[in-house]
Amino acid sequence: MTQEPSTEAARPRLPERPCPACGAQVEPLRAGAVLLLEDGFRFLCSGDCRRRYLEGERDHDASREQLRTTTARRRAAKPPVRRKPIPTPSPDHSAAYEALAAPPIPPPWLGLGLAAAAALLAAFATHPIVAFLGALAVTGAAGAALVRGLGARREVGWLGWALPPSGAVLAAVAALAAPSADPSADPRLPLVGAAVAAAAVVVRAWLDARSSQPITQLVGALSSKMPSTVRVPTKHEEWAVVVESEEVIAGRVRTGQEVVVGEGEVVAVDGVVQAGEAFVLLHPASRTPVRRTAGQPLIAGAFVTEGEVRVLATRVGEDRALVRPRTFGDLASGRAAALTRLAARVVRWGGLAALVGAAGSLLLAAGLEGQLAAAAAVLLAAPLIAIRRASDAPYVAAAATAAERGIVFSSARTLDRAGRAAVGALCTHGTITEGEPEVVEVHTFGDEPWKPLVALVAGAESAAEGHPIAAAVARFCERRGIEPASVRRADFKAGRGVTAVAPSGEALVAGNRALLLEEGVSVAVADAHASRAEERGHTVVFVGLDGRVKAVMSLRDEDRIGARAAVQRLIDLGIEVVLVSGDHRGTVEALAKPLDITHVKAELLPDEQGAEVRRLRETGGVVAVVGRPVDQAALDAADVPVLLGSAGLPESDRAVALTSDDVRDAAAALWLAAAARRAAWRGTLVAALGGGFLVLLAAIGFAQPAVAAVLALGVDAYALPSAARLLRRIELRLPARG
Repeated sequence: MTQEPSTEAARPRLPERPCPACGAQVEPLRAGAVLLLEDGFRFLCSGDCRRRYLEGERDHDASREQLRTTTARRRAAKPPVRRKPIPTPSPDHSAAYEALAAPPIPPPWLGLGLAAAAALLAAFATHPIVAFLGALAVTGAAGAALVRGLGARREVGWLGWALPPSGAVLAAVAALAAPSADPSADPRLPLVGAAVAAAAVVVRAWLDARSSQPITQLVGALSSKMPSTVRVPTKHEEWAVVVESEEVIAGRVRTGQEVVVGEGEVVAVDGVVQAGEAFVLLHPASRTPVRRTAGQPLIAGAFVTEGEVRVLATRVGEDRALVRPRTFGDLASGRAAALTRLAARVVRWGGLAALVGAAGSLLLAAGLEGQLAAAAAVLLAAPLIAIRRASDAPYVAAAATAAERGIVFSSARTLDRAGRAAVGALCTHGTITEGEPEVVEVHTFGDEPWKPLVALVAGAESAAEGHPIAAAVARFCERRGIEPASVRRADFKAGRGVTAVAPSGEALVAGNRALLLEEGVSVAVADAHASRAEERGHTVVFVGLDGRVKAVMSLRDEDRIGARAAVQRLIDLGIEVVLVSGDHRGTVEALAKPLDITHVKAELLPDEQGAEVRRLRETGGVVAVVGRPVDQAALDAADVPVLLGSAGLPESDRAVALTSDDVRDAAAALWLAAAARRAAWRGTLVAALGGGFLVLLAAIGFAQPAVAAVLALGVDAYALPSAARLLRRIELRLPARG
């Protein structure tokens, strides 16, 4: 007898696909739950997975598959848009490496040739016409130097730009004046000196252009990563990724507007994801895509590898993280460091002082030739361009290469202040730990069953929604099938725990020792067990019911990868590392010991953490605090707040903000700041003090024009390449990773 096929067997089958919540394979026609969203259906294996998906839980591989399917469907449905090709991230080298490896600027053969011609003519300068031709060649070489250094005129002003070439011309005039003052005087040697001075001036201008080239190319390379056009939504819905959009010029987007970014596109603004999900290379040097969903920040230059998101612009134009460093040397931008502003004054008044010194040397020196030569030497000795360049170029270089690596300094002032950090305060959870604790043990006292207690705690923790401990308890209950109990009057005490009233009317307290003692619950019976857990680095939650301790929950927050390396880098910088936490001292000391941190500040409420940071500022100098936005009190009290995973958020205006939550990047930011500050101050001091000494020698007649020009060239040779040397050091000590 033939058996009739069952209805289940007769139903057609479709290819299985992963559940977007848990990753299990689901056949669409037999899915336990289905969601219809704007970008398509979601087939889930159960109602529980549906709830978890709506709460934001996603399976990594399933999300990728869904993003690929959705993106392909949208691309097929939308008409093709012709747009400018967008540069993709370089797979091999950073922009800083490529800028350093760029072909150097060719030597200034024209100016050097004219100076050589002047020196050759000087050998026959006993004839007035030949001497005049030699002086004319010196003038031509000085003119070539002026043209080569035209780009520096805006930074140093007319005087700083024109003084050294004018000194070379004045030295040639002094050589021509020698026979008129004394017919027996030989103009050949002074004219050779003028030719040497002209050659030195030409080389100084070329050295300035060559030293500035890597910085200019680096800033230009980062700016070139910005797309010229963006897509803006043509309709607005709070939760959906808008499919309909129009293309506009990127410069027309303003803060508060939204843009749509899809697969293969570069984010054009700093902002916060409003809707959608995507895998993104967070910064130009990144190699590993990271998932981004609503509420998470992005910076301009991030590259979307899969998916599509709608981004609310928080910064546009020159305020964007990747573009901002080029304004760090501009006084008008308000972002320049104090050293740069001081150097600008030195250059402004130093140029006038050089003119006064040149005028004074006309009165002190003997004879017309000596007077003109002394004045020329003063003008040649002033390294004003080197002072200005050395004071700002290292800050621009450090900020640009940091931005490429996802480290964003709000201004050169912030960068300079970070370079002076003497104390580094590290918040614990989410900084040196992963920030996602898990319940590893529930120990009860007496005959009380543990599951009802945990259910009560889970119900009370609903008052602390979003807190890591509340999330850990919820995950623990979900894995063990424990339904949270319905409690009354649940109240969250920041930094201490929660209180509530159990269904039976008994008072429930779940938190640290201080909270239980405040609520009149003795912890003596549980203290020994809690201490042992804290010695292992666990966070302990005491559970009190009806005035008695009933259980202790131990939570373990895994150490963050790279925390030891980050602390070691800070120690190598001479920064005193302090661990700031609200956990019990035993827990914090257990976390600090393997990191070689000897100073801990434990059992602090959020406001107390801010007060502790202020005390550190009073006694320890500049304090940098590394934490997440939830550590707001400590970060607000810091001289240098370093925010993990916050680049693109509006609140990172006065801070060092990172695209990642890796504490190694925070340590790298402080290392970069210290290196930039050291390079800027060293180069500026050498240029200012060395140049001032040379001007003094020239003014009193101890240095002839040729000697003054060659010594000033030596000062420039050290001070001008400060930023280029810093870039090489960064590439060696801080390779791009992501």
